[in-house]
Amino acid sequence: MSPAPGTGWDRVPAADALEIGTVLSRCARVLDARAWQDLDRVFTGDAVLVSPGGTARGPAQIAERTPAGTRDPHLITDTVLRRLAPDRVRAWSKWLVVCADGSALGGDQLDLFVRTPDGWRIAERRIAALGVPGSGTPARTLGTADFLA
Repeated sequence: MSPAPGTGWDRVPAADALEIGTVLSRCARVLDARAWQDLDRVFTGDAVLVSPGGTARGPAQIAERTPAGTRDPHLITDTVLRRLAPDRVRAWSKWLVVCADGSALGGDQLDLFVRTPDGWRIAERRIAALGVPGSGTPARTLGTADFLA
């Protein structure tokens, strides 16, 4: 397999990329449906989620933390993948949530995927919201350096 552009990159095999994309879509669907019992189909048992609202560990804490502030629909786009090892892949995506009042929220998410006996799962997710102009918050807090780290 030929290396992807940049130093130290290996391409993610197509079958793995397809499965990882499916997990990203499934995660959005689980959140939209508030199907918290299905979080173990997208996250590992010891997954860590870090967001502006705090840190959650494992599907149960992710479920406890998520319902009150969850909006839908969740849209995931512009995902790029980087293989770190045969069973570890970094995914960098943009997310967008359309609120009931028609406004939208968006940002970046950085996921660490690991291959488990049940398929690819998210072991770590870091979420950053884009800053609102004039709010004093940074326009982007996750970037290329985070993806390449």
